[in-house]
Amino acid sequence: MYTLFIDTHSNKITIVLYKENKVIIKKEVETLQNQSITTMPVLIEVLKKEGIEVEELNEILIVNGPGSFTGVRIGVTIAKTLAYTLQIPIKTLSSLLIKAVSFSHEKVRIVEREKNGVFLGTFDKENNLVDNYSYVSNKEYETDENDVEDIEIDYEKIIEFSKSLEAINPHSVKPLYVKLIEVQK
Repeated sequence: MYTLFIDTHSNKITIVLYKENKVIIKKEVETLQNQSITTMPVLIEVLKKEGIEVEELNEILIVNGPGSFTGVRIGVTIAKTLAYTLQIPIKTLSSLLIKAVSFSHEKVRIVEREKNGVFLGTFDKENNLVDNYSYVSNKEYETDENDVEDIEIDYEKIIEFSKSLEAINPHSVKPLYVKLIEVQK
């Protein structure tokens, strides 16, 4: 069984391919707002490197935000299209949740910085979101004793955690937007 993990929420595209719930390849590429021209070639490269046809995929895990408005939309669109056309399960994880899952804690507030502010999400020890995700500007941000920022993602823990998630109809998968874009202000 092959599971494909796609994360395009930041300036780093991450594609992970799992076989039997074990990471067999992870490819990360730094981009500067080029997710639209970079993501598919990276995905194809990963599959080719392992000699896997797209039809062999059995499941998709997608990071649906919060993060870069365009980056999130691109990743979600690719994941939905693959899940729909291949008729395979798709599951969503937030960019903050994958950090919480990767970090042992009782209660933690995950902080993810971007240029003008921070995304915040507080999780209990079972990685349930305690309150809504939020975004605050750098001026408004006040640190908390439970804040954790720099967490290396543990992709083995992510695949294990994903077993507890329910698959979603691909048409129901939506980007997780927390920050208002200029047009909405």
